Amino acid sequence: MNLPRLTVAFLAWAMLLAGLTLPTFAPEISNTAILVLMSIALLHLIWVPERRQLLRQPAGWMPLLAGLFLFIAFSLTAKSPLHVAAFLALVHLYMVVPMAGLLTRLGDALTLDRIGLFALAGTAGGAIAAAIDVFVLGSARAGLVNNPIHLAALGLALGFVSLIGIWGTGRLRTIFLLGPVLGIVTVYLTGSRGPTVAAAQMLLVAAAAICFSWLPARTARRVVGSSIAILACIVIFFLVTGVADELTPTGQILSLLRTGVTSDTSTAERLIMYQSAFDAFLASPLTGYGLLDYPAAAAAHAPPGVAFPVYAHLHNDIADFAVAGGLFGLLAYGLFLFAPLMGALRARGPLRIPLLYLGGVTTIGYFSMGMTNAVIGLRWQDIVLASVLALIVTLSTRSQGPQA
Repeated sequence: MNLPRLTVAFLAWAMLLAGLTLPTFAPEISNTAILVLMSIALLHLIWVPERRQLLRQPAGWMPLLAGLFLFIAFSLTAKSPLHVAAFLALVHLYMVVPMAGLLTRLGDALTLDRIGLFALAGTAGGAIAAAIDVFVLGSARAGLVNNPIHLAALGLALGFVSLIGIWGTGRLRTIFLLGPVLGIVTVYLTGSRGPTVAAAQMLLVAAAAICFSWLPARTARRVVGSSIAILACIVIFFLVTGVADELTPTGQILSLLRTGVTSDTSTAERLIMYQSAFDAFLASPLTGYGLLDYPAAAAAHAPPGVAFPVYAHLHNDIADFAVAGGLFGLLAYGLFLFAPLMGALRARGPLRIPLLYLGGVTTIGYFSMGMTNAVIGLRWQDIVLASVLALIVTLSTRSQGPQA
């Protein structure tokens, strides 16, 4: 039975609350709520007139194709039905189109300002939780409600999602500039180095989008080009002088490869996992070893005499997908990763720049954060990514008009 209009609107706003606000400070509530709302959205999709348009949007079909690749890979390596069903661990990302169907029913009420407010509230909640943990409870690294690295990744992602509100029409839209600031504060309080590097790249995307929004095109190109050149010089300087070696796990891994010595335990562990993952991938390059067995498969290919670190993942998205699904897994990873950007490229009119920003900053952020820790495939990060994809599908479809 078709749901009443007010009920649909309530469910749509609740879905944004669960997807953009709760993940940072109430992750378990967020996950439970979003799964219930996604189930309702899937049933509701039957009554969405635009469902075919939504399915044609890259941000909608790319995650579904990624899921198909994972299903094929896991089926070919399965030792039990559970191994095949493991592709459902990323179920949030397969529900983008139903989510968009629910959001579409909000019509013009779904504004950039309101999207920004939901994400800004989530960013602020994460920053407050981190501050309480450090300054009140005395923790060395904020992790009161979640693993420190996961909290940092969520806070950073939502902080930059909230920035989309500056393209809104509200008089106080400059408040959304606080989003990235609060996200970076959360990263600092968690002591997470990987998200620190991601923040720099995401800031560059944000600055470029703002330049192209408020400056003449020629001036914007000059400003962005000069900024990229300056940043490249700084990066080269850091690499040449060795300063970068101490800033991030990635830099320390590069230093270890050059010198063979590191004093950082987490860096050494990551290098062992990456080397083992590469060897495991070479041993089964097409289909991998399945989602339930891939850490053990990587451990089986560890260098002789080396203690393999015991974790639930390999601290790198590429390594995780390569070992779990082989080439099929890498294809799935690429589809998940580039879905926001490819979906945003379909936008037209005044929504084009803000959606290109949202798609670009999400793709860049998830790629960078996924280089030193698992991101795609962890349910809270998947919830945020699915919410962003659903928004891109909804708003880009609206920008193309009913005949798109």
